[in-house]
Amino acid sequence: MDVFVTGASGYIGSAVTRALVARGHSVRGLARSDTAEKLVREAGAEPVRGGLADAPVLAAAAAAGDAVVHTAAGSGDDRPATDAAAVRAMLAAMTAGAFIATSGAPRARSSREPVVEHDTADPSGPLAWLADAEDRVLTAARVRGAVVRPPIVYGRGGGPVAGLVDRARADGVARYVGDGQNRWSAVHVDDLAEAYALILETGATGVFHCADAVPVTMADLVTAIGAAAGVPVASWALAEALAVHGPLAGHLAVDAALDAGRLRGLGWTSRTGDGSGGICGHLVPNERSL
Repeated sequence: MDVFVTGASGYIGSAVTRALVARGHSVRGLARSDTAEKLVREAGAEPVRGGLADAPVLAAAAAAGDAVVHTAAGSGDDRPATDAAAVRAMLAAMTAGAFIATSGAPRARSSREPVVEHDTADPSGPLAWLADAEDRVLTAARVRGAVVRPPIVYGRGGGPVAGLVDRARADGVARYVGDGQNRWSAVHVDDLAEAYALILETGATGVFHCADAVPVTMADLVTAIGAAAGVPVASWALAEALAVHGPLAGHLAVDAALDAGRLRGLGWTSRTGDGSGGICGHLVPNERSL
């Protein structure tokens, strides 16, 4: 297939690009700078110069191929509006094909036990826009829509876990909130990339959770982060965590366990996480093998 990937120079998007190219697909990747163009080429794709605000570029690129994989994400308060405009431009230009979008674990109901895709959170509050973003893709006319909800993504020395290791090293301590027994699912970025490719190739539709088989407690994860950063581990109160790190601390203090049964039903397996220690097994002390 000819696939247009937004965010192709980013953490998840570059992994998706590599996976698609390795499986024989032709990939064009959105790139908003010379540096991004270089990264897209290194991943094996053809750069398409532009950003999420460039609606004509997005529309033309989406219409020119067989599918779109949307992994790009803006930042700041305008993220929901930017994403909505970008997706609308691409969907309006497509007359057929597939559109696979990226959502997130917070769209699912917070639970210590893994939840399935239809068990969703109340669509209100600061993350309410995720519900609209998913519906926009799933109800689109003329295209086959699918949504991927990754939890914590790790591997290849990047992503949020690498950021948490860097933060712990800078703070001189790795900390979890309360007793740290809340549980999060996780997935290696290479396994996540294979999930996008599998959904694309099988003609699947709907929402898919993508996660290692066993969620990890935040206490265990932070202990592994502390070992990787070479710093002690401690607990702190939610109010203190929010004051220092803002909303991120609140997200990491809740439960976000996902059941990836739908994806496994397509033949997907977490080759990197399941049976190899998962996310904690990849946090090797004094190494950035995340």
